Amino acid sequence: MRARNNNCDGDHCRVETGEVRVLPYGGGGNLILCRACYEHEIRWRKERNREVWSAFDLPAWESLRIYGAELAA
Repeated sequence: MRARNNNCDGDHCRVETGEVRVLPYGGGGNLILCRACYEHEIRWRKERNREVWSAFDLPAWESLRIYGAELAA
């Protein structure tokens, strides 16, 4: 069975727990993603940007806010 991070919105997780970050999705929405799902989303966005001249943002992982960090402080 494939690992699934319960804190992640994606489905490309490699581990069951771990850090997740907030990736703006547009229109005020966000995705909460683990590193593996973030990398998958960024690859998809890069491909779409090449295919249809979209303007999907490609923020670095390090620039994204850690989900839940404000609760731990």
